[in-house]
Amino acid sequence: MLLPLTLWMLLFGLSAVLGVAPAYDPALAQGTLWAIVASVGLFLAFAYLARTAFIVRVLSSLLVTAGTLFALLYIGQYGHQGDPEAPALIQQWGVATTFLPNLGLMRFHPNGVATLLEALLPLAAAAALGGRRLIFRAAGLLCLAVLGYAVLLTASRGAWVGLAAAGLLALLLRLPRAAALALTGLVLALLAAGAWWALTGGLQQVPALASTLATAESRLELYRNSLRLAGDYAFTGIGLGDTFGMVYSRFSLLIFVPYLTYSHNLPLTVWLGQGLLGLAALAGIVIAFYGLVYRALRLGAPEAGFHGAWLGVTVSLMHGLTDARQYTESPWAMPVLFMVFGLAAAWARLALRGAPVRLGRLLLRGLAAAAGVGLVAATAVFLWQRPLLARWHTNQGAVAETHAELAPNLTDAERDGRRRFALEAYRQALAVDPDAAYASRRLGNLLVATGDYAAAIAPLEATAAAEPDYQAAVKGLGLAYVWVGRIEDAARTLARLDDVPAMVGELYTWSTYRGEIGQTQLSQYARQAAEALAQAGG
Repeated sequence: MLLPLTLWMLLFGLSAVLGVAPAYDPALAQGTLWAIVASVGLFLAFAYLARTAFIVRVLSSLLVTAGTLFALLYIGQYGHQGDPEAPALIQQWGVATTFLPNLGLMRFHPNGVATLLEALLPLAAAAALGGRRLIFRAAGLLCLAVLGYAVLLTASRGAWVGLAAAGLLALLLRLPRAAALALTGLVLALLAAGAWWALTGGLQQVPALASTLATAESRLELYRNSLRLAGDYAFTGIGLGDTFGMVYSRFSLLIFVPYLTYSHNLPLTVWLGQGLLGLAALAGIVIAFYGLVYRALRLGAPEAGFHGAWLGVTVSLMHGLTDARQYTESPWAMPVLFMVFGLAAAWARLALRGAPVRLGRLLLRGLAAAAGVGLVAATAVFLWQRPLLARWHTNQGAVAETHAELAPNLTDAERDGRRRFALEAYRQALAVDPDAAYASRRLGNLLVATGDYAAAIAPLEATAAAEPDYQAAVKGLGLAYVWVGRIEDAARTLARLDDVPAMVGELYTWSTYRGEIGQTQLSQYARQAAEALAQAGG
């Protein structure tokens, strides 16, 4: 009964191992790799080695206790570490409840703390509500209070939304069908009304909510950019670990310093780090897990802890739509999620122990599912053979270009060789699919980087028309215009960027740099473009 989930977990671990190869610096991938491998191992241990209900309860209690101790440490150090982005009232509460001296510990990122604790809070709630003895219920209530207060102090809106959604789901499952349907309709109506109110400017009337809207807008831009970046590395990803910061800056924003460290979305982060195989494994894990939950609820009589575990996973997955701290605080945030996965699987196995298992039917279902997936994949390859092949060539070129730009310890000859390989790969992609805007963009921007400015114009013009809201396309074309002296075209194109003053400053920086290395003509072009853009943007 656990086999499908186990297979997807193992595939997820394998995708992490394969995700080291595309990373421009394998050293950046090691921490996350070992965290994923250890997490998968912990899932297997919890799911299969916990053979009795007593062992599962003990493991759950130990995990909640450890989380509560961590929450107390976070609460006790809050006033020494601070969180300037939290609402003033929460900051006041946090300072007032700081009960430990400054221990000089590493700063606990609030969203990382929320990611760790949110999966344990439903487990504590299950202990408080379903404990077999009064002392266990009292201990569960105490842990629930500490964990809940710590999550409140994190001011993590994603965690709050995830907990609210999980709580609503738990309530719906407890209600009669008619009442559950009525409550679902009411919640959907309220959400629709809230969306209408927000879209008609209601959020601007409430400063606290206006800041939420600003955050949402910046996140949506990040998601759009990250999705296009993932498309450039569609099959392999950019590589596991701390690779996102420089790759995103260099190839999405066309700047040379890190700006953001991760994509703030769990599926996108997995796709970028572990490639298409990792994304497929994540989807398989989610489907297999909730299939197991459904079967346990329908055929078994699971303990309260089972509900706490699967709801804890649900909270983390909901939060994962707006954040992915498992990939930044990997050594301690990721294992917790996989241990809760394992607890839910162990409780489900125990709940289904007496349920009838029809191996023949299960085998037929597995074969049918495999055949369906194979048929869909074969149909996709048949229908989109040329775009898929173009994506593959672009992926190969993008990895080579990334290594040429960012990999340490390469000689100049090795970097030039990788750039030539990338240029050829992008041209192969365009030969297969001339309308592949992503390949045109990568080709044009690489031509600009190698100094072939005139040749970069045509592919970047095609890309800017196809991707008019993507900075890598618009800015790339604008810079190409600058370096060939088409100042008016450059100013008109760069004026489409969201932050024109920042672009003006960057052009002046380019002018200074080009002058320092003796490229007088290009320095003048950059200065003229900065002046023209300042007038156009003013």
